[in-house]
Amino acid sequence: MKYLYLPIALLLLNCQSSKKETTTSTDTTKIEQITSVDTLDIDLVALKDQKLLGKTQIVEIKNDPVYHKDKRFNAVLFKDILYKYSSVENLNPAETKIIFECEDGYKPEMPLNRLLDSESFLAISDADAPKGSDWEQIMKDGHEMKAAPFYLVYTNSQHHQSNEYQKPYNLVKVHFAPLHENDAALRPKDESAMVGYTLFKNRCQTCHAINKIGGNMGPELNYPKSVTEYWKTADLQAFIVNPASYRNEVKMPNLGIKPEESAEIVKYLTYMSKHKL
Repeated sequence: MKYLYLPIALLLLNCQSSKKETTTSTDTTKIEQITSVDTLDIDLVALKDQKLLGKTQIVEIKNDPVYHKDKRFNAVLFKDILYKYSSVENLNPAETKIIFECEDGYKPEMPLNRLLDSESFLAISDADAPKGSDWEQIMKDGHEMKAAPFYLVYTNSQHHQSNEYQKPYNLVKVHFAPLHENDAALRPKDESAMVGYTLFKNRCQTCHAINKIGGNMGPELNYPKSVTEYWKTADLQAFIVNPASYRNEVKMPNLGIKPEESAEIVKYLTYMSKHKL
């Protein structure tokens, strides 16, 4: 009977060996996926976990618009990451946009050619952070905001102060897409709603989605029920102008939207309420 144990032992040994080979293969595949340049998506957190972001340098930012003071960050040149870990060099920058995905659902975007023409850096940690911390806390409208894991900064002060250059913090991923990818789905056919559409696209879409297109830091505004169907028009317009006047400790900041602009945004939302998914 003792000879019967030998085949069983060999079988178990082969199974264990097979599992090890499978695990090794899977791990290798993960690394290959991250280091591949044939992709339109970059998982920045995964790159950091595998120590693939490269060597950092100190970047000094004058009057940082997020911290509202001079700051220093440990950062890497952002373009180096884009060219090393994506197919960006095969794209037409003038017809492409880069979409920034933040952990909290904020999803700003900008034309790729604008980004590539700038000196942008991916801040990995805060050189001025309190001892024992990687980042100094961000205070925005009385709320504590999380900068980690990444913050996109620009060494050109004009770029860093301009609203045309996105400066997302709490950044985790980036994607590339056609510049006018969602125009057909969100652009109104009624010219009377065009002003509101432009305002919404530039001021609201980073946080709010319409028909599941846009950010998810704030609520979806059109599907399955439009916000215009359960808010009174006057209240909705006033809320957009001054959210804190309606809700205590509201997360939505005062964006400086004027009453006449708010009216145009609500006009566009009303138009889209008749054009749901």
